[in-house]
Parts: sequence; C-alpha cells; structure tokens
Amino acid sequence: MLQFTPTTKRLLADLHRWCGLALAALVIFYCLTGILLNHRAGFDYFTDKERQEVRVPVTDTAPLDQVLEAYKKQINRADDPKVIRISEDRSIEFLYGSHGKTTYVIHPAEGRMEIIDKRPQQPLTFLNDLHKAVKTSAFWVVLADLVAVVVIGVTVTGLLVVRYHRLDLVLFAGGVVLLVVGAWLA
Repeated sequence: MLQFTPTTKRLLADLHRWCGLALAALVIFYCLTGILLNHRAGFDYFTDKERQEVRVPVTDTAPLDQVLEAYKKQINRADDPKVIRISEDRSIEFLYGSHGKTTYVIHPAEGRMEIIDKRPQQPLTFLNDLHKAVKTSAFWVVLADLVAVVVIGVTVTGLLVVRYHRLDLVLFAGGVVLLVVGAWLA
C-alpha cells in the first residue's frame, strides 16, 4: 500500500472533499435527468395529449389514393404528413410535425375524425431537450471530458483517503443545498 505524509494525505482529503462537493450537484442533476430521459416512454414523452372528435363524411376506402387525398383536404392540409398509418380497424392516421405533434385519426367507416395535439410538459420537456441539445456540441464534449477527469480524480483520491471527519457532513449538506438551488434555477 502507498504511504503518504500527513501533509499529502490532508491535501488529497481536501481535494477529494472540495471536488466532490463541487461536482455533487451537477452529477446528481445529470443522473436524475438522465434516468428520466432513459424512461421517457414511461412518461409519455413528457407531453400532455388533448383529444377531440370531429364528424367527417363516410368515405369509400377502396381506392387508397382517393381516400388519402380526400382526408388531406378535409383536415385542410395540402402538405404531406410525416407518417401515414393504416390500422387493422381501417382507420387512417396522419402524423404531422416531430413525433406526430398533431395527429389526425380518421375512422372512415364511422364518419368521424380525432384530432390529437401534443403539448410539451414542463419542466420535463426542458430537461429532455437539455440532454438532447448539448450532446453533439463541442462545448459538451469538452465539459464531459473535464467532468470525467475530475470524477476520476475524486474517485482515486476517495480510495486513498479512508478517514472521514465531521466536515464531511457539512460538505454533504452543502452539496444537497447546491442540488436544490441548481434544480430551482433550472
């Protein structure tokens, strides 16, 4: 086992404590929002859905092109949707915008149409966008590398320092305060 002088041990302990405190809020915030991002399907992609039902004329579904054009006219959109789905029950879905922001579900045999508009849930959508928006930027790569190096340093110094003091509780409480302030500012 490595032997350190008392001064070196104290320096490593202080370095570990202060770097850990500085990183605690960022790491916890990033981990929690990362968990949300990993399970966003379970949160319905952080959107609220509002459903409306609209009466539309009954249409013969045999010639698919005619049906599609007829309903594009009825929903008053000349542009092509991002996705067109035909379900087993012969309903037709037109998805417009990113991930079907506006979806028209047409039930030709029943003569009705549902219009579904998705609205982002805040702050969950903001956190989701935060993760997606910075992943590919050069700033994020540099920041992630810097944080990784500091985390490695904190981990190594933490392994070398085995004695704990009351100050650790104060530093932990300070980290919790930083997390609360960081979450409030977000």
